[in-house]
Amino acid sequence: MRHLLWLLALAGSLAHAEAPPADGLEWLQKMATAARELSYAGTYSYSRGDFVETTRVVHHGDGSGGVGRFETLNGRPREIVRVGQDVTWYMPDSRTVRTERQSFRRFFPELVSPERVKTLSQFYDVARTGVDRVAGMDCVNVLLSPKDNFRYPQSICVEPRSMLSLRATTLNERQERLESFAFTQIEVPARVEATDLRAKSRDTTGWTQENVAQSIDPSNSNWYFRELPAGFAVVSETQRTLPGRNAPVTHKLLTDGLVWVSVFIEPLGNLSGMGRGLSQQGGAGAYSRPVGNQHVTVVGLVPVPTLVLIGGALTPRSTQP
Repeated sequence: MRHLLWLLALAGSLAHAEAPPADGLEWLQKMATAARELSYAGTYSYSRGDFVETTRVVHHGDGSGGVGRFETLNGRPREIVRVGQDVTWYMPDSRTVRTERQSFRRFFPELVSPERVKTLSQFYDVARTGVDRVAGMDCVNVLLSPKDNFRYPQSICVEPRSMLSLRATTLNERQERLESFAFTQIEVPARVEATDLRAKSRDTTGWTQENVAQSIDPSNSNWYFRELPAGFAVVSETQRTLPGRNAPVTHKLLTDGLVWVSVFIEPLGNLSGMGRGLSQQGGAGAYSRPVGNQHVTVVGLVPVPTLVLIGGALTPRSTQP
């Protein structure tokens, strides 16, 4: 269980003044652009199962994605500063600073990149489904209903003037909430100063400096997928050296542009208590199986058939015909 919990934990200035868009897909496009280009400051809550985390976010927007600072307000203290694709994690309780370069985004309210919106329309029906109120602001619900059984519905409440997402919820096939991000307080547009974007933990003298992820070109990977659920693609592959592991762990990250699936590959016996089969924790699922002398674990907030198909399709490249 501790192994699964770690994998689950591991697995972006101007207000838009024009009239709201007419159709659901246009709403999604403007929502994706607003999250990058607006400057805003607020507090949001993330919940999955019994886990709840509150985060303070300050974001300075621009056309390239801007700069964001995220600070957890409950649980273990943690700060994240993102400048474009460069992400720095500050963990004062362990006196550790970690740097990574990410070509993908998953920092609320940046739910999807503008470049992927048209692709999403191939796999989701997008429609407005009513109005609501979040953090004292009126918003319009946009529902993304999957066209197949490989992904879950997504409900996003968008403030119609700024087009910023105020709430995002993943639902299962019974329309039960699995995961939710929701602002409890938000200022948009916000006046953001350079000092607002600096980490509080700026003096890291004596801290452990980690750059734990070594990028791997997917075309040179030792592993490939014989097939994937429609719309899913590998967006990054890294190799990580982790505490308590005798050997590095390979991490493949897949997405359809909206949801994310992590695949971890490590030697059998790299950690005691490695399981196999299906398990769940807080709404997210995991599927594990041995492949030769390696152990594969697939983790994500997706239906079980998606996990099983991805895990079953992973193959060592040496066996490729």
